[in-house]
Amino acid sequence: MNVIKPARALLIALLWGAAAVAQPAAFPDRNVLMVVAGSPGGGLDLTGRALEQTMLETRLLPTGFVLKHMGGAGGNLAKTYVHQRGGDAYTLYVESNRIYVNRLVGTTQLDHRDLTPIARLTTEYLVWVVRADSPFKSAKDVLDKLKGNPGSVVFGVGTVPSNDQMNILRPALAYGIDPKQIKIVPFKSGGDLMIQLLGGHVPVISTGLSEAIEQVKAGRARVLAVSSPKPLEGEIARVPTWRSMGIGVEILHWRGLFAPPGTPASTVKYWDQTLARMVRSDSWKKALDKHGWFNAYASSAPFRKDLDREAKVYTEILTKLGMLKARAAK
Repeated sequence: MNVIKPARALLIALLWGAAAVAQPAAFPDRNVLMVVAGSPGGGLDLTGRALEQTMLETRLLPTGFVLKHMGGAGGNLAKTYVHQRGGDAYTLYVESNRIYVNRLVGTTQLDHRDLTPIARLTTEYLVWVVRADSPFKSAKDVLDKLKGNPGSVVFGVGTVPSNDQMNILRPALAYGIDPKQIKIVPFKSGGDLMIQLLGGHVPVISTGLSEAIEQVKAGRARVLAVSSPKPLEGEIARVPTWRSMGIGVEILHWRGLFAPPGTPASTVKYWDQTLARMVRSDSWKKALDKHGWFNAYASSAPFRKDLDREAKVYTEILTKLGMLKARAAK
């Protein structure tokens, strides 16, 4: 019979204990902070809450999220806060393409390269909308008039710079129209914008499909073009895309996830694997249908490449418009 002497037994226990301490805990073993670069009730908040609810229903995340809303300075407060949490694996950040636009227009020194892209999740698509009784029957009617006189049509948008604005300038530029001469008037929000259109104050607006679809269903407005890469289904199935008109433009009005700089590669891999499973779940598909969103999932590596490409397009157009700030060069 083998008897382990007390001293040896103590040594074995200490070695086992040391091995247990050295073994890292599986990620995540506590709640993840989700910083939302917007106010409660906005699109970024709804995205964060949909992600939280889906993770709860699917049980793909063994812990949970703690939401922190930071909507000031056009998202720059949230961006700075997350940037300062370098290396923190337990922080995520919900943002849109402001992640690079704000730097280009000079309101911050930070962009997507100063953070860790995790995933693009959802998108809305942008549309040109006119009143039901508008003389413009197609987007090409508008573009042809602009080509003869770039200032002859006034467009309404929610804000500038924005994807709404790019949904006017990029097709016009591709059609051979000087973007600097196009008249674009910003209004406060999607609701205000639709009021301006229906009131006859602007003939064409560029806005998110979800902001226009109810007026289209009611027969008070018509959609002339959609920024999706291929035709959509439903009420606007017959609406042409820019590409179907021979104009090489598509615009995703996306929302996605970022993490602090220096986030461990193992954490990025975890989110790649977990989010890829999540976006295929019935719970996530229901969330998309509920909010009128479209799946635009891209994992960390392709998302980073798309961000670089988008930033380049914005840089070129803002340079043409004289809106690129000198300190945006990097």
